[in-house]
Amino acid sequence: MQTIKKISESERELTNFRDLRWRSSTTPPNDSFETFWHIKTNFRFERFIQYKKMELLFFGLNEADMQMLIDAPGVMKDEIFLSALRAKSNNIVNSDTLEVRLLQLYNLGLYKDQMSPNLYFTWSGTISYQLLIETYAIGKIKKFSGYVRNSSSVGSKRSRTSSREPEHFEWTNASEYDYYAFFSVGELKLGTPGGQSFTLKSPNRTKRNTKNTK
Repeated sequence: MQTIKKISESERELTNFRDLRWRSSTTPPNDSFETFWHIKTNFRFERFIQYKKMELLFFGLNEADMQMLIDAPGVMKDEIFLSALRAKSNNIVNSDTLEVRLLQLYNLGLYKDQMSPNLYFTWSGTISYQLLIETYAIGKIKKFSGYVRNSSSVGSKRSRTSSREPEHFEWTNASEYDYYAFFSVGELKLGTPGGQSFTLKSPNRTKRNTKNTK
């Protein structure tokens, strides 16, 4: 059994489109149903998600659209977006300041997506989409009773020794920044060759504290 419910759609008529799907966290807490977000849109996945990020940051989303965005693959790993959203939600920065600081990160190559109200409105004139939520009834998984017909059904009785797999470590020289502090009180500028630096500036002080990273 499949249930489909339309949540929202663009003002622009949907004609040619591609299908985007991912699992929804609103799935009921049992084994009888699975819920998925289904988006029909003329945008690619990356552009659609960027469009919705800009809408949330600068204008706000309804509850369903916000949940769809948070559930989308990769969004909860976007540290810069989450830091910007946190600063905006806590009324630390206004939309104009947020736009300026996001542009700084984009121009320095620290953030791959350009984010601005102007870009949002440009894309709004071309995007068409429908947001649906689909619920599927799934069959119950047959539970194992523990009964076996004979000893051969459970394999050899000889004891088996297991060896631990070697652990693998991956070293990285990536710089770690406190992006929330940057969105809240900071400036970002080029630092020493081969690196950047954050200049954190408190609104109550004129003295600057610069942290260099290479």
